[in-house]
Amino acid sequence: MLRRSLRKVLASQQRRRKIHTLKSARSIGILFDATSEKNRKEVLQFAASLEKSGKKVRLLGFIDGQNPPEQSQFPQFTQKDRHWTGLPKSEALSGFVAESFDVLLCLNPEQVLLLDWAAAAAQAAMKIGTFTEGPNDFDMLLETPVEKGLRFFVDQLDLYLNKIVPSNYEPAATI
Repeated sequence: MLRRSLRKVLASQQRRRKIHTLKSARSIGILFDATSEKNRKEVLQFAASLEKSGKKVRLLGFIDGQNPPEQSQFPQFTQKDRHWTGLPKSEALSGFVAESFDVLLCLNPEQVLLLDWAAAAAQAAMKIGTFTEGPNDFDMLLETPVEKGLRFFVDQLDLYLNKIVPSNYEPAATI
């Protein structure tokens, strides 16, 4: 049911795409797998560094389990926050996907289907994610070894985004 909904969300996606770098983006949404303590710490450090550079950062973590750890550093949703059809029903997720970001980062190395669905439903000018073989709406996919961790992914992301020179011109309509 969730896979079918993901395809439906992707087919109906009407977003205005625009190329951004981490420097040109004013608002950044970070959707991530917050199941492990290590991932949570690395994402919070990354978000703090973005906020220091004047960016508006919004986090949403997915915790693969029924009971999330007690913390209030970022909004989160769990397996428990699903409708009987399998679709997510979390208020935190609804608010996150409704917000418009310049850049959406989906840090999902384990390819959690709920995170893929949330990334597809989110409104962002540019979507960047970890490599996935499933259907997606990402403008850029980065494949890095999972064992190197999030910090390596962020370093590679920064390296490749700095090679992009955003243009002031609108892209031509596709034929």
